[in-house]
Amino acid sequence: MKAFSKVKKKNLTILLFFLVLFSACSKRLPDKVVVYNNNFETGSQHKLTVVNFSGIIDSIKIIRFNGSNVLGNFNNNRVELNLDSLPIHNTLKITFDLYIHDKWDGDYLIPGGNNIPDAWQMVLDGGQIHVTTFSNSNFGQSYPKNYVAGTASNPARSDAWNTNLPGLCALKASPNGSTLYKIEITTAHTNNRANISCNDALQPFGSFCQKSWSIDNLMVTAIQYN
Repeated sequence: MKAFSKVKKKNLTILLFFLVLFSACSKRLPDKVVVYNNNFETGSQHKLTVVNFSGIIDSIKIIRFNGSNVLGNFNNNRVELNLDSLPIHNTLKITFDLYIHDKWDGDYLIPGGNNIPDAWQMVLDGGQIHVTTFSNSNFGQSYPKNYVAGTASNPARSDAWNTNLPGLCALKASPNGSTLYKIEITTAHTNNRANISCNDALQPFGSFCQKSWSIDNLMVTAIQYN
């Protein structure tokens, strides 16, 4: 009987150990809430605004590309996503597909131009969180790093998800005229509102057929790390 009692006590101790262990682990798991999810297949423009140098564009473009609806295409535009009533969180995760269409030249500067490369940036609540360049040509690009003038470039299409896509306009007949990138940004954030914007500085200005960009599968997740 004493031996049996010792076995019961041993088993109970082991059970309590695992209960405490699993309880501690579960407390460390983050709370994740998807606060925005749009694949644009229904044509939804919910919470989105597109701006050019003249102001807000009344009709947001959703076009067909690569067998899917995408938001775009853009050249010297700013796309804004405004979210409010966010749950308690300390981190935001922003993911989407970014299509780079046609003749982007990355870090290349046009001779006699204004010394602006084919740059693209993301801003959160007024603060820049990513600025980079992309190239579909022989010139190098900054991505996946941030653009810093005078630094060495990465090869064109570096870190791309898919390079075997037709162009949208100028390179429509080319099998590698567009490049797909999977963008994922995770950053500290606690405000119950968020303004996320993306914009470009493409040259020449307004040359939609020469070079443009579009996005798809936009998702924002609010995360609370305990």
